[in-house]
Amino acid sequence: MAQSLEASATVALSPEEAFALAHTLGADRIAWDSHVEKRMLLRDAQELGRGVQVFERVNDGRRVILKYDVWFPGQVSSNRMVKGPWWLADYGEGWHFTEVDGGTKVTWKITYKHAARALGDQIGGVMKLVFRSELDQRMDDYVAASLDADLVRDSVDALHGQLPRFARHRDR
Repeated sequence: MAQSLEASATVALSPEEAFALAHTLGADRIAWDSHVEKRMLLRDAQELGRGVQVFERVNDGRRVILKYDVWFPGQVSSNRMVKGPWWLADYGEGWHFTEVDGGTKVTWKITYKHAARALGDQIGGVMKLVFRSELDQRMDDYVAASLDADLVRDSVDALHGQLPRFARHRDR
């Protein structure tokens, strides 16, 4: 059975700025997300959007290829895993942005399912603890990054085609 976790925070950014920051790639993503070692566009993609695939490697060694299936800048996005580690049967992420007084409420949700048939409850419990800790830390990183005016500006530029260094697999 699939599990889901979410983390929310309010940041002093417009929904468009908050969306752009959440979808950073390459050097910009590594600058704020303490779990990400690499995050880049795949194939011939020039920008993020519906149908685009992204490679992500996090600091525990997990490598996934995610494909965006929902993309409404400033509002919502979601992706799902098309390739990942053997122990992860399913994985997806979603971001939701709501304008509130003083900024934007940002919610980051992950949904996952482990692939283990034996010891399913025990493995599920461990995964929940690990993913909860990771999601909370990454949301804290995101909130801290929202205070960096240069990073936010670069994120908005990247969403409009001015990609940061190492944002595309083909440019390496």
